[in-house]
Amino acid sequence: MNVHIEEQSLFPKSLAISVAIHLFVVVAVVVISRFASAPQFGSKMVLQMTFDRSEEVVEQAPEEKPLLPEQPKDDDPSAKKEPSQQPPKPAPKGLIAGAFDAVDSTLLDLEYKETTLNVRMRYSEGWAFLDDKGSSKLDAVTFWNPNVPNSPWVQLKVTDKYLFRESRYKQKEEFDDYTVYYNAEEELEGEVKFEVYLRTETSEDYIITYRVKGMDTFKKYRPVFMAMLKSFRFGLF
Repeated sequence: MNVHIEEQSLFPKSLAISVAIHLFVVVAVVVISRFASAPQFGSKMVLQMTFDRSEEVVEQAPEEKPLLPEQPKDDDPSAKKEPSQQPPKPAPKGLIAGAFDAVDSTLLDLEYKETTLNVRMRYSEGWAFLDDKGSSKLDAVTFWNPNVPNSPWVQLKVTDKYLFRESRYKQKEEFDDYTVYYNAEEELEGEVKFEVYLRTETSEDYIITYRVKGMDTFKKYRPVFMAMLKSFRFGLF
C-alpha cells in the first residue's frame, strides 16, 4: 500500500519537467527567430559553379570534302587507260631539204642576175660564169672556178615544160616555188654527175647539173652546189 502511494507521487513531477523542457525549447526557437537576420533577396553572394569538361566529348560535324571523280584503280581490269598523247614526229626530210637546212647561201659572195627570165643565183668569189641568151631569152649559164685545177662546174639550163617526164626520176621533193625531181649521183669514167629538175608553175622549167671528176672532190664541193641551188630564184620574186 505504501509503495503505490510513492509511484503516484512521482508522476506529477515528471510531467512538470517534461512541460518545462518543451516550453524552454519553444521559447528558445522564438528568441532565435527574432534575433536571427532573415536572408535578403538579391544577396551579393555569387554562386560559382565549375564544370569539369575533361571527360566531356563534344560531337563535331564531320568536315565536308569536295566531291572528286572517282579514279579507277590500277588493278581494275575494267579501267581503261588513255594512251599518252605525244606530238606526231615530223616526217624525215629529203636530201635537198636536209641540205638546205645545213648550208648558208649568204656565204656565197657574188650573185648572177639575168633579166629576160629574172633568174638569180649566188656563187663563190673567184668563180666565173658564161651565159647563153640565144635570140630572146636565157638558154643556159655555166659557173666554174678557172683558178682551181679540176674545178667543178654547175650549169643552169632552161627547158621546155613539154619535155618533162616524171618517170625518169625516183625522188621528189616539194618546195614553195617549185618541185624538185632527181636521182642519185652517177659516176661515169671518173666523172660524177648530179642533176635536179625544177618543175615550176611558170612557162619554163629548169635543170641544174653539178659535175666534177672524182667522188672525193664531188663530196667536197657538194655543200657549195647545194648553197647555189638554195639561192636560185626566178620569175617575179
